Amino acid sequence: MKYILTNKIGYDLREAIENPTFENAEIVVLDPAGIEIDRIPVTPLTLYMYNPEPDPRYQKPEKIVTLEGEIEIPTLIPEDSVTTGENPFIQIIYRFVKRRETASLEDIVRHITTEKKLLPNNDYGIGRVTSMVKQMHDGVLGGLLIKKGNLYMTGMKLKTGRRLIKIYPGYDPFEYYIIDYFSTKGTASKGEIHTFIMDDLKWARQGKLVDFYLKKLEKQGNIKRIGKEWYAFQKSLEPF
Repeated sequence: MKYILTNKIGYDLREAIENPTFENAEIVVLDPAGIEIDRIPVTPLTLYMYNPEPDPRYQKPEKIVTLEGEIEIPTLIPEDSVTTGENPFIQIIYRFVKRRETASLEDIVRHITTEKKLLPNNDYGIGRVTSMVKQMHDGVLGGLLIKKGNLYMTGMKLKTGRRLIKIYPGYDPFEYYIIDYFSTKGTASKGEIHTFIMDDLKWARQGKLVDFYLKKLEKQGNIKRIGKEWYAFQKSLEPF
């Protein structure tokens, strides 16, 4: 079972997470499939017994220390958004681990595939998340995540851009925005998509990631090759 601490209707989420009481908060019980099966009143005993996770909508505020004391940094990135400047999956993994303070690989996989639904919950999706966590730990992005035992925690600060980009459950962000580009223009060259993903969104450092998605979308029938390096829009994505 999974236990989630959340706010009652009419009460502020942040207050319910940071100062839970019987009046403002409750514990949601989810079965292994993520389906709600019960709600438990909040008491000191139930908080101790179930040790619930904070509602995924909650983002722990960051603070900086100045001569005048601590100043809270406003949370600028909504839960349904990422920014330009870094792979969206890297951003979401980092935010999740930072909010949780520690997380296992299984926690991270579940967050991406089941809670956020940005990759399918199958071997492909699990493999993609596992690969990105490895990159963030001891790969090309090594240092973003630090491993202690079986748990990960954030290390170096993640640098991102300023422009907000909305993400949608059931759709890989890369696939969603590449197809959005094609559906708007009708046709596009491989070079255009490289420029869009790597220079405009700045979501990829290497062209091979963009090539991977072009091949995947072509195989799925969403785009069709009409020249050596040109593609045409064929059909919209189906949510997974």
